[in-house]
Amino acid sequence: MAQQTATQMDALEIDEFLESQQTGVLALANDGDAYAVPLSFAYDDDDRSVYLRLGFAPGSQKQRYLERTDHVSFVVYDDTDEGWKSVLVEGKVTMLSHDSLDAAIVEVMEGLDIPYFQVHSRPATDIQFNVACIEPTQVNGIIEGYSHRTDDEA
Repeated sequence: MAQQTATQMDALEIDEFLESQQTGVLALANDGDAYAVPLSFAYDDDDRSVYLRLGFAPGSQKQRYLERTDHVSFVVYDDTDEGWKSVLVEGKVTMLSHDSLDAAIVEVMEGLDIPYFQVHSRPATDIQFNVACIEPTQVNGIIEGYSHRTDDEA
């Protein structure tokens, strides 16, 4: 019989997982309202920072929420051979200028496989792209899977 298990990931497992992924969900809040958006990201294991590529159209709801949120949550998850893996990064978001980015981060951000699709009727030239950094205050990861046991082990 299979039994569901949950195992905390150590720092190395979290780093390896985040380096292998490219998308996650950023959760923002404004008073009692919440807003979550899927985003592409790059991970720097030196300081455990998450770099986000953000596109803002005029009147962007994402930008309004980001400006009003002091503490964000970013979750990355995947269904792997070991079971579901998820990492939650919490912290403060800082908008970065292109000049302040490390060359390695710029290279990774430019290499992200971001699918092109249009979710608004406005032209893509109206969208301003920025890079933001989540400076983590807390990072946790978990692996949820199944262990198989026999009736004798029960």
